[in-house]
Amino acid sequence: MRITYLINKAAFMLVLVFGCFSNAYAQKSQNEGTDGMQHILQEPHFAQEAQNGNLQKNGKMQTQAEQKASETPRKSARPRPKMSFVKMVDFYLRNGKLVFGRLVSEDKNKITLEQLDESKIVVSTYSKKEVDSRTLHVGNVPEAEYYLDLAEYFSGRTWDFRDDPDDFIQAIRSYEKAKLSIQENHVQNDEEIEQINQSLQQLRTERQFWISEVKSRAELKRLEFEAVIETRIKNLEYKVDAGSRKLNNSIEQLDKIIADMKDNYQKLEKSISQIDESLSRQLETLGNRIESNRRMIDNIDHRRLLYPRRYYPYNR
Repeated sequence: MRITYLINKAAFMLVLVFGCFSNAYAQKSQNEGTDGMQHILQEPHFAQEAQNGNLQKNGKMQTQAEQKASETPRKSARPRPKMSFVKMVDFYLRNGKLVFGRLVSEDKNKITLEQLDESKIVVSTYSKKEVDSRTLHVGNVPEAEYYLDLAEYFSGRTWDFRDDPDDFIQAIRSYEKAKLSIQENHVQNDEEIEQINQSLQQLRTERQFWISEVKSRAELKRLEFEAVIETRIKNLEYKVDAGSRKLNNSIEQLDKIIADMKDNYQKLEKSISQIDESLSRQLETLGNRIESNRRMIDNIDHRRLLYPRRYYPYNR
């Protein structure tokens, strides 16, 4: 029994010692692993690689953030506005006349459009019965292009000294409308707007120059009139005298014609009187003859009454 007790006590002591030794060895191994890892990280090349990895990671994150930031405005930007168009129409009338302009309205009975009439834009309406339907064509033109064409048309009519003020106003107004249309319908339009601004500036400069030229022209006309007014008055007096002479001659001729007419009237009146007297005599003679014949007829009837005619029987 004592031997068994000693064996069990020895086994218990071995187990206890073995457990303590195992715990100590595990703790030491853990400390050595931690210290070794710190030592490895503290090496120069491992530290640089770790730093580069962090930079790459940060750079990647920054690039992704910038990409998201750059994509965000694109998603939030407004969509490009739709371009505005103007409907243009052209057709032939049944009489062969060509008609074209901006379409205002159309239905089954009539067509209404804006047409150019020299320095004005007029609205005209045509019945569908007047239009040759085979030649009717409707197309779309950009609004800015339409007003630019109008501006060039009216600016080309200037300096003919016929409705020039209206032509300048219409050209400037058309350029302004084209500029407004471009601003409303385009995103990048700086170059085109700059061209329109240059055309407007040039047109306004020409308008001011035209005003000064018209004033100088009017002044020259006045000076010219004052310089030749005496000659013109003399020419006018000569023309008036010549006209007076012609008028006097005409009056003399008219007086002569009136005198001849009076003479002819007197002759005609005399002839009519003679004819009247002749007719009166002829009628009087005719009346006498009729009366004489009437008396003769009465005498014949009277005789028959006095001496009636006898009738004798007819013997066969």
